[in-house]
Amino acid sequence: DESNSCGSGAKFELSSSGGNKTTLLELGCGLGVPGIIYHMLGANVVLTDQEDILTQLEKNVEENFPSTVISNETSSSDSSAAQHYIRAMPLSWSRAGVHSLLVQLQLSTAGFDIVLNCDCVFEPLYGKSWHLLNESIDELLRINPKCVVVSSMERRGPADGIDLFIEEMKGMEYVGSVEKVYYEEKRKIEIYVTRGLE
Repeated sequence: DESNSCGSGAKFELSSSGGNKTTLLELGCGLGVPGIIYHMLGANVVLTDQEDILTQLEKNVEENFPSTVISNETSSSDSSAAQHYIRAMPLSWSRAGVHSLLVQLQLSTAGFDIVLNCDCVFEPLYGKSWHLLNESIDELLRINPKCVVVSSMERRGPADGIDLFIEEMKGMEYVGSVEKVYYEEKRKIEIYVTRGLE
C-alpha cells in the first residue's frame, strides 16, 4: 500500500541525512502512517491535515507515542527544546498557512528537512486542491531550499490530476527539480522527489 511505498522512501532519505536529527512535515496526512514510520526511524515529525479531521490522529499519536508526543497545548518553547518528537497540527494548504505553522513551531527560518505527501492528488475526490498543495510545497522550498519533498500517488486514470500537478510543480518559482524515483505497475504507485534551488 501507499504507506509501505512512502516508508521505503523514508528509510532512504533518513539514511542519507548522515545521522543528523531529521525534521519531517507530512502534508494531508490522514491517519499519518508514513509520518509515524519516519518518527519510528528517528525523525522529528509534524503531521498535518485539515483541523476538522485531526481528532483521531491526535488520539492515535498520543496513545502510541506517549513519551515523544507534543500536544497542541504544549508551548512552542517546550516543543523546540524536545530532542525527539511527533506532533499533529492543523494546516490548510497555502503560503500563509505554511508561514503560520512554521512560526508556531519556531521553524520560520529553518523549515523542514523532508516534506511528505501521500495520495493527496485525485481530482474526482479532492478537486483542484493540488494547486494549493503546490503553493505550500513551493513555500517550504523557499524557506529551506535543501528540503526534499517526497510525493507518493496512486494512478487512477487520466483524469486523476497527477500529470497536471507534476507539470505545475516543475514550474513553481522555488522548485529546482522534480524526478520520478519509483513506479510500481501492479498497484500503479508513483513516487516523485522534488528539490529546491540550491
